[in-house]
Amino acid sequence: MRITTIINGKGGVGKTTTAHALATGLEKRKTLAIDYDPQGNLSYAFGVDVTNTPTMYHVFTGDIAIEEAIQHTSQGDIVAGNAFLRQLEALFSGPNYLKSIRKLAEQLRRLTSTYTHVFIDNQPLIGGILTTQSLACATDLVVPVSADTFTLQGLAKLQEAIKDIRDLVNPALRIDGLLLTRHNPRTIISGDLADNMRTWAALEHTRVYQTYIRESVIVKEAQACKKSLFAYSPHSNPALDYKAFMKEYVQGE
Repeated sequence: MRITTIINGKGGVGKTTTAHALATGLEKRKTLAIDYDPQGNLSYAFGVDVTNTPTMYHVFTGDIAIEEAIQHTSQGDIVAGNAFLRQLEALFSGPNYLKSIRKLAEQLRRLTSTYTHVFIDNQPLIGGILTTQSLACATDLVVPVSADTFTLQGLAKLQEAIKDIRDLVNPALRIDGLLLTRHNPRTIISGDLADNMRTWAALEHTRVYQTYIRESVIVKEAQACKKSLFAYSPHSNPALDYKAFMKEYVQGE
C-alpha cells in the first residue's frame, strides 16, 4: 500500500484539490482519502457527513478502528475530518509524544490488504502533531507549490521536519515530487519559481513534476457541487493537467 501525504506549510497552494484529484482520478486502483485537516475541506468536496458519522477524530478518541470510519461515496472512499481534529494536538502531547507519532501508521496498517493507495490531506501547519503523524506513516510526499515570495521558506521548514521524522521513525520517507499549481509559465514570477524549485529539488534528490496545474474557476465550481474534477468537467484544463500529473505519479509502480 502506497501512502502519500499531500503537504505544504502554506495555505492556498492546492493541497486539498490535489488530494481530491488523486483519490478520485486513479483508475484501476483502490484508493482511500483521509481528511486530516480540521477545516474539513476534502470531506466537503466528497459530500460526506461529518456530524453524525465517525471521523478521524473518533478513530483516536472513540475506540473504533479506522475501517469503521470509512465512508463509501460515489466519488470513492474517505475517512472524514472536521474541527474536532484540533483537539488531538492536546491529546497527543506530553510524555507519550513519540508513541503518538506512530498512531496513524498503526491504524493504516489495518488496511494494507484493502487499498493500493492512501492519500492524506493536511492542514497548512508544519510541526503540528497531525502533520507529524502524516509524515511518520507516509511512503512518500507530494508537495504542491505556487508562485509566492515565501515558497522557499515553507520548503525549508518542511525539509527540517522530514529530517526529524527520518531520524525518529520513518527513515525511508521521500519526496516523490513538487507539483506546480496555479501555474502560468508566461509570467516572470512563475518562471523564476519553477527554476528555484528545480534547484531545490535537485539538492533534495527529488523532482519537479513536468506537468503543472493551470488555474481555473472550474476547480472551485466542482468542489462547490461536491463532484470530482473528472465528473464535473473532464475536458477542462485542470482535469487534463491532473490526469497528466497522475501518469508521472504512478510511473515506476
